[in-house]
Amino acid sequence: LMWIVSFPLSYTADRLIIKGYTSVTVSRKIWNSVAHWGGAAALLGFAFSGSNTTIAVVLYTITIVTNCCVYMGFNVNHLDLSPNFARILMGITNGTANITSIIAPLFVGQVIDNERNIGEWRIVFICSALAFFLANLAFMTLGSGELQPWNDPNFPSSLRSDSSNSNEVDCEKGAV
Repeated sequence: LMWIVSFPLSYTADRLIIKGYTSVTVSRKIWNSVAHWGGAAALLGFAFSGSNTTIAVVLYTITIVTNCCVYMGFNVNHLDLSPNFARILMGITNGTANITSIIAPLFVGQVIDNERNIGEWRIVFICSALAFFLANLAFMTLGSGELQPWNDPNFPSSLRSDSSNSNEVDCEKGAV
């Protein structure tokens, strides 16, 4: 379902940027917020759905569908920041994010004593929602969609304090 929904939403995100309705940075933050804060809201609803399986399934589905918006949020943001180093950035962020794949089962094992206890599961889902919320809050605060100066493979040499020497070198290389 995520895969299917991601196509029209990706197209929409690109059209909004191309038409000038949003900047790249604003677009990435909007879509990431839909993914994470929408998912967090659905997880909170899921935590308090009690024994109503229909509501639980609907909210869980909403969590999954809204999470596809990360493709238009932080996932593509690596290319915005640095096309030359996007694969390294993706490796760093995915590696860091996957630490939760190790920690989550350990956390659940510590919280859950009785698998049928809704209150214990509520704690797990509230903590998951909190993780979604805080991750997006960090992205909203610190995120950017602007090309970074360190994308240039010659970045350290461009930090010379004598700009005339830097221009001479650039002119000698044929750059204007």
